[in-house]
Order: sequence, then structure tokens, then C-alpha cells
Amino acid sequence: MNNFKIKTVVVDDEVRALNRMQILLKNFPEIEILEMFYDADQAIEFIVENEPDLIFLDIEMPGKTGLEIAEELNKNILHTKIIFVSSYDHYAIKAIKNHAFDYLLKPVDIDDLKSTIERFKAQMLSHLNRREYKVISLIAKGLNSKEIGEILHISHHTVDTYRRNILEKTECKNAAELIMYAAKNNLI
Repeated sequence: MNNFKIKTVVVDDEVRALNRMQILLKNFPEIEILEMFYDADQAIEFIVENEPDLIFLDIEMPGKTGLEIAEELNKNILHTKIIFVSSYDHYAIKAIKNHAFDYLLKPVDIDDLKSTIERFKAQMLSHLNRREYKVISLIAKGLNSKEIGEILHISHHTVDTYRRNILEKTECKNAAELIMYAAKNNLI
């Protein structure tokens, strides 16, 4: 099974803060750090070009603040979510207005980080619709397409279409991988 990965970028002008965040994020195998940046303009260029899933973004930086970076990224209509990281809580309202996914205070607490990542994963997985969740739960019970169709009052061909779509969305190769994926991500 393709491992579920959250493509991530970290932006902070402090080397110690970047290193600490990298160390913390190593506790989460689903996080894949694509790049770490000290420079705002380089970060913006990379993010627009690569559209990662998630950005950990410091607020107080020379040149451009994290809030200015977020405004610029929002203009590009990216689906990337931003978690602001700051030593100061007085930026929180501005961060929320800039569509922040979350706001973490430095030094980042591992439990706060875990909670944020779990919420982000749940939101990422919400791209499955209600019927697809039901099909997954019936597959996990060992039912075939014909049996699932009878329960849901749809044809087995429609069930097969759901199965293909679910496998594509979850990047699983077969039902066994899908069941493992569903169990790991608390879908069943």
C-alpha cells in the first residue's frame, strides 16, 4: 500500500526553530518534509510550484511576515493548509482571518502537534463521501460486490465503480490494502 503521506514545508527564519520542528515531525511517519526554508520568497516560489498539503509557517520573520506569505499564497488559490507557529499569541486572530488551519505556540508541544496533525489527517480523509465510507465498512466485513449491492440496493456494477473510486482516492491496490488503510485511519 502506498503510505499515506502529508507533503509538508517548514518556513522559519530561525535555524533552531527549523531544526526543532524537523525533530518533532520525525515522530509522525505520515509527515514528509519536502523542504525547509529560511527565506520567504524562496518558500513562496516552492510552495506555489509544488503545492504541498501543509505548511508550518513562522509569523515574525524579516522581509515578509508569515501573515504576508499566507496572503500571497491565498491569492494563488492553493489547497495547501497553513499552521502558523509563533512565540506570540497576539497574532492568532490575524492568522485565523488568513485561513489558518491551526496556530501553535513556540516552543511547540508534541501533544499539541499530534492533535493538530490528527485533525489535519481527518480532514484530508474527508474527501470520501458517505456512501464510500459505507462500502468500505462492508468490504471490511468480507462482503463481495453482489452482497454489498443487495444491502445498499444498488447494482454490483455500481458497487464495483465505488470500489475503484475508493481504491483510487486512498491509493490502495486491493481490498486487503484498503482494509489496512481503513483500520489505520479509523475509517472502520
